[in-house]
Amino acid sequence: MVQVDILGHRAYRGLYPENTLLAFDKAYEAGVDVIETDLQMSADGIVVVNHDATTGRIWNRDYTIGETKWEELQTLRCNDPKFADQRMPSFVEALKWAVEHPRAKLMLDIKFTNDKIILIKSFADMLKVKNDLAYWKKHIIWGLWTVDWYAFGVQTGILNDFPLVCITLSLHVAKSFVEYSKKLDNPHYKLSGVSLHFVSTWSDQFQQKWLPYLKENNVRIYVWTINHEIDFKYCNALPISGFVTDYPLQARSAISKYKRSDTVFQKPKIGSKEGLRFYAFLTLYSWIAQLLFSPWSQYKVIGQWSFSYLMLKLLKLIHFL
Repeated sequence: MVQVDILGHRAYRGLYPENTLLAFDKAYEAGVDVIETDLQMSADGIVVVNHDATTGRIWNRDYTIGETKWEELQTLRCNDPKFADQRMPSFVEALKWAVEHPRAKLMLDIKFTNDKIILIKSFADMLKVKNDLAYWKKHIIWGLWTVDWYAFGVQTGILNDFPLVCITLSLHVAKSFVEYSKKLDNPHYKLSGVSLHFVSTWSDQFQQKWLPYLKENNVRIYVWTINHEIDFKYCNALPISGFVTDYPLQARSAISKYKRSDTVFQKPKIGSKEGLRFYAFLTLYSWIAQLLFSPWSQYKVIGQWSFSYLMLKLLKLIHFL
């Protein structure tokens, strides 16, 4: 039976300001197995913990992180009045927090919009906080979006013996990671897992084709971002290793209701209320997988906004992402 991990999405995004040390504390208290968090890099090369490339959504002034020095970024405060004391942590601060919390494990979602030097900087930060590679290999999971970053991590030696996960919306991108790992044929750089949108696992194609393929290649499956009890029921019926969620405590409770040995994946009736949502999400995922990864998806359609940018905005609006 596959062990199921709970991964706190941006630590504990559902109840606390995402990716703050407060959210880290609360996720740890909730007993998450892994804290999923995001890295960006400032103009002066400081690795910081933030999901977006800009600061306006969470913080009280809007900057582009890659164009702003850390000296300015660390003056920002959370724009939610209830948490006005919270600020953006540097990666060094997050690592120091992790060392102080011995059970903590971090999955680093590193945005491919950064320069690849962020991998080198992040690696150096680990050694600066604790000069013990064996320790970090037990507490850090690298999460990468494109296979060229995987290749860079191999060429530089940074990924040596670290767990590595491909994060993607596309099953074909996931396959490119698996095939690259097979081509390397090096146990020190083997792909550990793939982190997929949870709806992708509902399709017949995934269950008949991709599940056996991933199992054959000993690749663990994580799904994101899953928050509704009915979605845990569907996904817990599959051999999924980890659930990335905004609400860790509710997730643990939901999973406990559906023992894998007693749960069979069963699609809802198409005419039911739940069936309408289920099949609408499946159709939407199919469109996304085709459209977002097509060559023309980056063409600007409104000012500086590309089709893929507008599509992602819509998906966030309807809580698909």
